[in-house]
Amino acid sequence: MFDSASWQAGLLELFGGTFAFAAAGPRAHEDWRRDVQAVMTLGVEDPRTWNTLVSTPPTSGAARAEEKPFADLRLDEFDRLLHPVGRESATQLLVALQGEFYQSANIPDFAMRKDRLFECAGEILSRFGDKADHYTNAVEARDDPNADLTNPDTEWNCLSEFTTDCGLVVVSDSEVGVFWAFSED
Repeated sequence: MFDSASWQAGLLELFGGTFAFAAAGPRAHEDWRRDVQAVMTLGVEDPRTWNTLVSTPPTSGAARAEEKPFADLRLDEFDRLLHPVGRESATQLLVALQGEFYQSANIPDFAMRKDRLFECAGEILSRFGDKADHYTNAVEARDDPNADLTNPDTEWNCLSEFTTDCGLVVVSDSEVGVFWAFSED
């Protein structure tokens, strides 16, 4: 059974030790982008009261990045910055976010941890159901929603206050999730 403890364990397995953001919020609007924006700005609580993970790189700028790492985005910017991906690509990306340059090949001990990481990614995504939509800022997905994102050789449309970032947005009928990793030079 997938519950709060499983969610927390999955988040720690996938994002523990990395600069990451993992949070969920309710679907309260017809336009899912408003709900995603609310999660990115930490303007809503998890509807299940499950944990949120926010760990951002240190910056020389305002402390705001530590609390709310995303840039102030207009709703129409989501259409340009995010690309739809299939569930398999979404699962691959959740795993890859842990690696340097968002590549699974750069995850320490990946061969030994691979099965567990993919299991955790599948569990995290199961929260949102089989009919959820998935979006990423990995440009590789712009032309191929089923791109292999295990080791993407791509650019990323930056949505944060940091040098680079990559992530996944998940949208179901009742909830949205935002899973992101950050890097700062």
